[in-house]
Amino acid sequence: MTAHDWYIENLIAYATRTLNRKDHALFASHLERCEECRHALADLERDLAWLPMGVTPAAPRPGLPRELVDGVLRKRRAGWWRRAGALAASSALLLASGAWLNARSQVTRLSSALSTSRGELSATKDSFAAIVGAERVLQKSVTHRGAEGGFLVFYDHDSGRWNVVVHDLPPAGEGEAYQLWFVTHTGLLPGPELRADGARPTFLALPAPDPTREVVGAVLSVGSRDHAGLSPDVELARVTF
Repeated sequence: MTAHDWYIENLIAYATRTLNRKDHALFASHLERCEECRHALADLERDLAWLPMGVTPAAPRPGLPRELVDGVLRKRRAGWWRRAGALAASSALLLASGAWLNARSQVTRLSSALSTSRGELSATKDSFAAIVGAERVLQKSVTHRGAEGGFLVFYDHDSGRWNVVVHDLPPAGEGEAYQLWFVTHTGLLPGPELRADGARPTFLALPAPDPTREVVGAVLSVGSRDHAGLSPDVELARVTF
C-alpha cells in the first residue's frame, strides 16, 4: 500500500465528516496538493447531494403563480383550478418520490462502501498492532524482475504464529513460484507458496513448522513449481534471528 492509497480509501470518510480531527486536517492539507483527490471528492460530493435533505425543489414555470391567483379570484374557474392544483400536487409528489428513491439508493451504496472501508481499516490496524507488539521484526529488501519489494518476518507470542509479509513484488513467472523456507540449526524446512501480484501485500500467519526444531531464520526463494518443497532454486532474501 502506498501513502496515497490511504487518502483514496478514506475519501468517503472525509466527505461524510467521520474522520477524527487529526486525520481530517491531514486529508484537508493533502487536498491542497493533489488534483486527483480534489476531483474525486467533487464527484463524491455530487453523489451525496442526492441525499433526501439535499433534494432541490423544482421551481414553478414562469407565470404559474399569477395564473393560480387569477383562478382563485374567478369563481367560475374555481373547479378547473382545483383539478389543476391536484394534478400539480400529484406531479410534485411523483418527482419528490423519484428523488427520494434515488437518494435512498445512493445512501445504500455509500453506506456499503463506507462499511467496506472501515473493515479494511480495522484489518490493517490489527496487522500493524501485531507487528508493533512483536519482540523482534526482521525485514529485507528484495529485487526481482526489475521490481524492488520487501520481505518481513516476525513472531507473535500471543498467537504463537510466525507472520510473513511480502510486498511490491511482481507475480512469479510462468511455471515459477515464490516460496517461504524456515531456517533451523539442522537445515531448511519448506513453508507455503507465497503469491504476489505487485499491487497488494501478501500477509501470512503460520504455526511453527516443527515444534522440535528451533526456527532461527527465514528464506524467500523463487523457482520452478516442480521443485517446490525440495530446495530453494534462487534465494531472494534471507533473515536470521
